[in-house]
Amino acid sequence: MQRHPCRAIRTRVAAVALGLVLTVSAGRAADIDQRAARVPVISCSSIAQVVMSEAVITSAADVPASASAPAYCRVLATVAPETDVEVRLPAIWQARLLHIGGAGFDGTIPNLNDNSAQLQQGYALAASNGGHRDPTGGPTRLLNEPTLIQDYAYASIGKTVMAAKAVIRAYYGNPPRYSYFAGCSNGGRGAFNAAARYADEYDGVIAGAPSLTTSGVISGWVRAGLLTPPSAEKMASMYRAELAQCDATDGLADGVISNPRACRFDLATVACPAGVNNDSCLTKTEVAAVNTIRSDVKLANGQLVYSGFGIGNPATGFGMFQPLGPPGSPTIASFVGTGFLRYIVYSDPAYDPAAYDVDRDLRTVVKVIEGVYDMSADTQPLVKYLRSGKKMIVWHGTEDTASSHLDTIRTYEMLTEAAGKGAGNARLYTPPGVLHCGRGPGADHFDLVSAMTSWVENGSAPGTLSAAKVNASGSVVFTRPLCEYPRYPRYVGSGDPNDASSFQCVRPKPQKP
Repeated sequence: MQRHPCRAIRTRVAAVALGLVLTVSAGRAADIDQRAARVPVISCSSIAQVVMSEAVITSAADVPASASAPAYCRVLATVAPETDVEVRLPAIWQARLLHIGGAGFDGTIPNLNDNSAQLQQGYALAASNGGHRDPTGGPTRLLNEPTLIQDYAYASIGKTVMAAKAVIRAYYGNPPRYSYFAGCSNGGRGAFNAAARYADEYDGVIAGAPSLTTSGVISGWVRAGLLTPPSAEKMASMYRAELAQCDATDGLADGVISNPRACRFDLATVACPAGVNNDSCLTKTEVAAVNTIRSDVKLANGQLVYSGFGIGNPATGFGMFQPLGPPGSPTIASFVGTGFLRYIVYSDPAYDPAAYDVDRDLRTVVKVIEGVYDMSADTQPLVKYLRSGKKMIVWHGTEDTASSHLDTIRTYEMLTEAAGKGAGNARLYTPPGVLHCGRGPGADHFDLVSAMTSWVENGSAPGTLSAAKVNASGSVVFTRPLCEYPRYPRYVGSGDPNDASSFQCVRPKPQKP
């Protein structure tokens, strides 16, 4: 059977988000502490007989140890109507729960094999299908299903964590002492909702490439989906020209634009001369298309709806201009934006996204997405979460062209300003050269789970962290400091350019308007 192209895209993004970025390296906070270790009080098979108030356990089976994971008990459960939950329970447990968020339109449980490192460190793992079953990873299952949409919006988060904690209590005889949520993209949106709606259930959340303005990012996707994108070859030429101009602004020409604020790349420099159209340049229409996605989405009165996308090649990774299949297939922007409008906002599979006018239709999108389903976490509950002392780490790659790191910066700053002293319980990282939830030329392997664990359990607030670029064989190509925003890694002028010790986290200089 041919694999559905949308499902293939979704699977790859989920693997990047949950496998690369959240991989746990050996760290003090995550090491097995024999003094705190807990062992099961019942057999794995016995869990299948446990009766829970909301969830129905459908299977429980022992999984033997492998080269990459310890022995664990794998439990599957369902919470009505369609929230399917998976819980993995390590043989030696550190009284921690890590809830993993999904991706895209959800529909299936994320592959928790990508989080075997955390399982090895003694975390129990939990994840769900986001509240509905759709193995294609598309939005069609949500058509005229308000309960499933509500679960997708946020309710499945509560259903999953409650079911997971009930299973954990039954298996180990105790609830988790510490609980964390980590996700990217839709899972990053989920992290904000976990903190805002289920604050009592989590001690720390990690939100990657998130959105606090779901209606805004939908408008950005719809706008980008209506554009005629340049070819991947043209986009590659554009990106090479951008690198040539901006790469060395961080003190080193290494293929990574680490100081994107200093990059004032003008697409006119790669515009095709009159009568010329080849892979080395962009036509006037193509220049306009790229400039459009890099500009803010605004209403006619100037009100900002969603920030423009930053630097990067929108034809690579999980970019706006990447096709879902062979050349000529719908782009990711078209698929995602159209999916929200057709199956959630207007409940009309025939809805033409070309009819969308942000000045006329944004009100309807906000009314449904936020008014009916409340998909975006509200500021005040997040402020309360931070002021209570609970922790939040937000991160977003600067070359993400599927969601805007500039909008994440904007909304994060609004949140922390509102939080006042509570802002000390939040951190923001913007890894240079990293695409949507990972990949790209930058250092995209960093361990935020251990950083969060140390912060919550030991009071060690994260500052500069470590990041690495790893090749397909698992070897480290280079390392960089992962700087707390707004700092970026700048080469000190001497030393091994592949070693993080040759870089300092510095503040960018103010740019002239």
